[in-house]
Amino acid sequence: MTLPAGPPQARPASEDDLGALVGLYQECLAELAVSRGGPVLAGQGRGTVRADIERSFLDQLGSPSAMLSVATDEGAVVGYLSASRYELDDGSPLARVGELFVSGACRRRGAGRALAAQLLDWAEGQGCVGVDAHALPGSRAAKSFFEGHGFTARLLVMHRRLA
Repeated sequence: MTLPAGPPQARPASEDDLGALVGLYQECLAELAVSRGGPVLAGQGRGTVRADIERSFLDQLGSPSAMLSVATDEGAVVGYLSASRYELDDGSPLARVGELFVSGACRRRGAGRALAAQLLDWAEGQGCVGVDAHALPGSRAAKSFFEGHGFTARLLVMHRRLA
């Protein structure tokens, strides 16, 4: 008798995941390129040169104030989440999601939920007073995902493109 595969799982990333992480990051960049507000958001993140992306992931793996997790489904890495801890002006620690991405074919199966649960556990363990995350305008799925995990909007960033 074959048991059905379980839901996707999240775990801390390791150097062994670098190839999968780079591939997922490039898939994320491709989606951002055609999303409203995506190109500017992508420009605030890592560079697009493979070595730079790998170095950034390695830096996160070695940082005590950052987390980098992967979601796996039947052994394959299908998503990732990066976050960092920083301090507000009053000294209160806050967690900030850098990226949360699940490959398109693997969405709506629980990978994002597993990553979000790991994020919230990590942030609480870091003593954070809250967690910030971005959702692009018009991305109802991202907004609904975060709202489903107890997030509420606290800031809207307005942007005007210049020639």
